[in-house]
Amino acid sequence: MEWSKKVYKKINQPALKFCKWAGLSANQITIINHFITLTLGIYYFSRGTYLGWMIGLCVMVINGYLDYLDGDLARNDKNNNSELGSWLDCGFDIVIQNAVLGSIGIGCIKMGMPFIWVVFFYIGNTASNFVSFNYNTKFGFDSYRGNELFRNLMSKSYSTRKKNSSLNIILKHLIDPTSSFTGLALLTYRYFIALGCVFNVMPYCFIIFTIITNIKWIVMFIIYSLYLKGNKNLHVLKVLSALDDERAEFFKLRYSS
Repeated sequence: MEWSKKVYKKINQPALKFCKWAGLSANQITIINHFITLTLGIYYFSRGTYLGWMIGLCVMVINGYLDYLDGDLARNDKNNNSELGSWLDCGFDIVIQNAVLGSIGIGCIKMGMPFIWVVFFYIGNTASNFVSFNYNTKFGFDSYRGNELFRNLMSKSYSTRKKNSSLNIILKHLIDPTSSFTGLALLTYRYFIALGCVFNVMPYCFIIFTIITNIKWIVMFIIYSLYLKGNKNLHVLKVLSALDDERAEFFKLRYSS
């Protein structure tokens, strides 16, 4: 469990009790949460000042807290329309990500970062979303929880394939960043944004995660292309075959004792 989730679990009860007392549903919390982020968060991030970065960061901390909260409310509410809630959450998350990062890009431009880096970022972000969608659909990955079976199957190769163990570790984190704190820190935006805000070096952080985003989607695209061609020279390609319900490897794994 990520450290932020652990912190939330220790302080969530007062908020849950308040929501129950006020009659607030998970969907209402979702809408309130994203309204705050799409107004205050975007405004302060786009200012390109140290105060703006810090207020924007505080808004994102609130966003994360309320995101966990609406999930708990949805699980506790038997009358909740979970399908609607999931749709709202998923749709808003895409809008939030692009809006927040766009406003951060505007703030970085005001600090002197060349506009071309914003273009490079959105090329990488769009391509990354496209590739991730295919992985989610084809192999059963989840954007938030990853794929536990993928992690386990990739880990099995470490002791038997010492020559390729470093490559397997890198590919595991690259394809499933949620598998560890290292993956989350290096291959997602959240910690770069926090560092950029606190130390007032957001343009440098923006450039770094833009480069990482583009490297990530290119590698994942190559792996997916090799998989579709039927190549199994890499261990990761064999693991992906075991996750694809259209391949014989999937049924061998599913029905093996």
